Amino acid sequence: MSQTKKHIVRWFLATTFTVYSNVVLADHGSIGFGIGTASPIITQTGITLPKGMIATGVITQFTQFNDVSASKLLAISNSAVDDVHGDAHSTKSLTVPSIFAAIGVTEDLTLGIRLPYVRRDGLLSAEEGKVTDQGNPDGFGGVSVFGQYRIFHSEDDLNHLSLVIALKTASGVTRQRDMAGELIEVHSQPSSSSWNPSVGFSFTRAMGKFSFDSSVLYTVATSGARHTDLGDLFDYNFAFSYAFVGEARDALFSSSNKSQWTGILELNGTWQDHLKTHGMTDPNSGGNIVYISPGIRYSGGRNWNTALSIGTPIIKATSGFQTDPDYRITFRFVMVLDPFEAS
Repeated sequence: MSQTKKHIVRWFLATTFTVYSNVVLADHGSIGFGIGTASPIITQTGITLPKGMIATGVITQFTQFNDVSASKLLAISNSAVDDVHGDAHSTKSLTVPSIFAAIGVTEDLTLGIRLPYVRRDGLLSAEEGKVTDQGNPDGFGGVSVFGQYRIFHSEDDLNHLSLVIALKTASGVTRQRDMAGELIEVHSQPSSSSWNPSVGFSFTRAMGKFSFDSSVLYTVATSGARHTDLGDLFDYNFAFSYAFVGEARDALFSSSNKSQWTGILELNGTWQDHLKTHGMTDPNSGGNIVYISPGIRYSGGRNWNTALSIGTPIIKATSGFQTDPDYRITFRFVMVLDPFEAS
């Protein structure tokens, strides 16, 4: 491969690197890692950063939930079959901006770190015949470290398969209080203060103007603040990308790969287990949600790119009462430091 082609490969990899926070069931959040180095916005690719390359940026995800008034929430709580089912809550929106940084340790190994900030707006809680306005709790979530190791790639650079591992640390804010000064439940805090390891795989296949990516990630949720276990997570994603000019960004071997605009269509699914506190299961938790997420990515310079995705849930199979999502917006802006530019 010529030096020019090598430089193009490095640039395409780094300018599309992303880490995302995947909003999951009801108003609960979860950590997902899109160590993507190609076209998708949310789905993780199988491609790693080149050795020595550094990527950093901001990923913001906003989720708007179905509107539930205080009177409706109280009616749902009062008509529940028992007190456990009657502990209901709702949220208007969830916003999670994150900053991240990652480096290519070798050609096949990428390591990184991520820091999210979590804000819930319009948090209401109904229990024992009354509704409590819990305000808009916000604060830093748990710091996460992650790694991606490419275990296979074909000689023509069309196929890539990687192992993904991550760990959400027991850091972040866990003591936010409501309007009456009472501690908010752990599942509505910015962090659960639990150590949550994740493991999964990601795959990329380049096909000229088109590319296909898929990823799966399983997260084990351990007991955190106030003996609360938010429930294990299983994320599964599929993405098709199309380069409007030239070839898709996944065709990394191509020196003519100069498409500024790339269209993306993704399916992003998450299954979550039930929440447990002191070993007792919350019936108003857990389930499965699948989004269809069209998006667009623009590469406007040698060292930056930006992308926008709008997701609509097409499957909302949740347990008990939960305020299901209405839509989700994911935005990212990425910058890179390429140590090979001067060579």
